[in-house]
Amino acid sequence: MSRKIFIQTDRLTLVGGTDHMLGKFLQLYDKDLEYETPEGEGLVFDWSERMGIETNFTGESNKESPETIITNYFNNNN
Repeated sequence: MSRKIFIQTDRLTLVGGTDHMLGKFLQLYDKDLEYETPEGEGLVFDWSERMGIETNFTGESNKESPETIITNYFNNNN
């Protein structure tokens, strides 16, 4: 699996890469929500080619593309 930080601010971190099982993936973390998410990591969005959207606490519709959801979250929360 390759994992790369694409964008990192004081609050938000976008990581992604390619996994041999899941294909391409994107994960968005929000430090302000670390203790409000199930795993306590602040994972607010999790998408992969194989599984689709598995986690979406962004407030954006799952009908939007992953890129649109992430862009809107960054614009509204950064």
